[in-house]
Amino acid sequence: MSSRITWFNEELIIYIFRSTGWIGFLYFVGLIFALPLEMLTIILNENNEYVEFENLFSSQQMIQYVLVIVIPVLFAIFLFRFLQMKQASDFIHSLPITRRNIFFHMIGTGMGFIVLPILLTGSILILFHSAIDIERLYTIPDIWSWMGITFILEALIFSVAVLIGMVTGLSALQGLLTYIFLALPVGLFVLFAANVKFLIAGFSADYYLSANMNAISPLLAATEMEKITFFSVDTLIYSILTFLFLLSSLLLYERRKLEHVSQAFVFPKIKPLFKFGLTLCMMLLTGLYFSGTTGKPGWIFFGYIVGSLLGYYLGEIVLQKTWRIRLNLKGYTAFTVFIIVLALILKIDPIQYMSKIPDEKVINQIYIGNAPLFFDDDTLDNAPTYLKEKENKEAIRLLHQQIIEKGKKVSIGELDDGKSIFLLYELKNGRRLAREYHLQNYDLYLPLLAKIYESSEYKKTVNELLNVSAEDVSKIKITASGQVEKSVTITDGQQLDEAVQALSEDLNNQSFTQMTSSFGEYASIDILLNNNKIIYLNWDSSYTQFSKWMENSGQAEEARLMADDISYILVAKTDPKIYNSNSESKLVQQIEQKPNRMKINTSPEIETAIDNAQIDWGGEYSAAFYYKDSRDVDIKSFSGEHVPVFILDHFNE
Repeated sequence: MSSRITWFNEELIIYIFRSTGWIGFLYFVGLIFALPLEMLTIILNENNEYVEFENLFSSQQMIQYVLVIVIPVLFAIFLFRFLQMKQASDFIHSLPITRRNIFFHMIGTGMGFIVLPILLTGSILILFHSAIDIERLYTIPDIWSWMGITFILEALIFSVAVLIGMVTGLSALQGLLTYIFLALPVGLFVLFAANVKFLIAGFSADYYLSANMNAISPLLAATEMEKITFFSVDTLIYSILTFLFLLSSLLLYERRKLEHVSQAFVFPKIKPLFKFGLTLCMMLLTGLYFSGTTGKPGWIFFGYIVGSLLGYYLGEIVLQKTWRIRLNLKGYTAFTVFIIVLALILKIDPIQYMSKIPDEKVINQIYIGNAPLFFDDDTLDNAPTYLKEKENKEAIRLLHQQIIEKGKKVSIGELDDGKSIFLLYELKNGRRLAREYHLQNYDLYLPLLAKIYESSEYKKTVNELLNVSAEDVSKIKITASGQVEKSVTITDGQQLDEAVQALSEDLNNQSFTQMTSSFGEYASIDILLNNNKIIYLNWDSSYTQFSKWMENSGQAEEARLMADDISYILVAKTDPKIYNSNSESKLVQQIEQKPNRMKINTSPEIETAIDNAQIDWGGEYSAAFYYKDSRDVDIKSFSGEHVPVFILDHFNE
């Protein structure tokens, strides 16, 4: 009598519950601890009125994150573990049910185990909300949003883990490859961007790496679940991907040979993809490592070679399940040739990436700065250095053209943001074009940079004070720099008007050098506006009008660092070892031990030193400032034309 094939198989359901039911129970207990018990604790707490949540994802975020990324993978591994065990595989496939129905049983049960704890937890939260007034903690829409987003993320991770399970015969490898696959888009992009800058002049790795890439990896998206909205493009894409991954899993399962248990990969065509993919990733990773640690081109290429060999060897170990292997140099040679050809194509630049400059007619606005790290994409409309005037656009395009024609790149490992230029064109069609250059001949472009930075438009975009009036200011607080306790607060209307006018005049009169380098830091200025916003400025020696006004009003001595606040100053020639040290106490000790150090202790010389000192330690002469009323010591330095004559005379003797 022939066996009858049915849609629903009781033995299979019993098998599934025995193998994975405990995971569903564990998941439910975890959600109870993360949400209902947490809410109950807050409700019973007498000080609960001070507790607020942005949404339900804010409650026990770490527990929720672990559950979201771990539970779906566990379900996928244990549901399809029969594919990795011959005895279990024979049992399951001997049942009177087709492979497609087996797959639907597994997926349906897995999805059920995922969604049921979410629904039960949501029901408890709804019960709490209906019985107790906790509207400030969460709302009913918050519950539905939490349930929907949690399920969508877990369903996507589950579908990826199922797909990986269809191509491997090892459960441990299934789990490992699932997380690698989920992180792969971001990982590959980071490695590629960080390495391609060595080949393409102007490529800004930092700009692209600073973009929010969380959405392209569920593992990273789960770290910011509170920012995901249920009805969004991201959730729609996640839902589509989940369907596609599950459909692909079904097709692979129907073509999988049952005898391929305990094999790393059951489909031969995937083996070279895994091996060469691992080789590429290891090559890029080690190249990036040696770039960050040594910066020398020779070491970077050495890293590429060692990393690629290591990746190729590890790939063979995984595939052959033994470390005693012989490398197939033919395959490695083919990989090496492919990488060299790819590098040559990038270097030749067939798409003219390195020479592309947008036409002035298609440019909407341009951002210019030293590095993309200062560019905040979230505040695009109020970006501090976006320029729109025709004169500035032309000047920036001319600067860009000269860099392409005459720019000498800084050697790898000598990147210095102080000697770099970053440009971001926003075109009228909404697209952007970013370029970053680290230059040896940076000083060649100072005239053009000065023209841009000293323009009225640029100054207004970087100095918020130039866009407000004295009537907008409610208070100005000036706090002395250094290890002294002095401050002045200005609230009088007339004084506020005069102070704002003096500060605005100084900002408008600043030269390019004064804007990019701070010498003689006297105090910090906090300008409180009527809308409670604060403008921060540093009062330095370039603020001549404000300094004159403070002296005339008799407030300078109580507001800024003065010579009378300092006991003495020790000056020594800057040693690279000192400059590279991160310990301020060690710097002080090294300056004190210099045999030819100079001690400054007269008021006129101390005042001159204050006016010309820069706050960073990279100047030609390092200086330790000792205060009368504090045991703390400040490290500053002197460089260029700001080195006082008496210091030059001392060290030139």
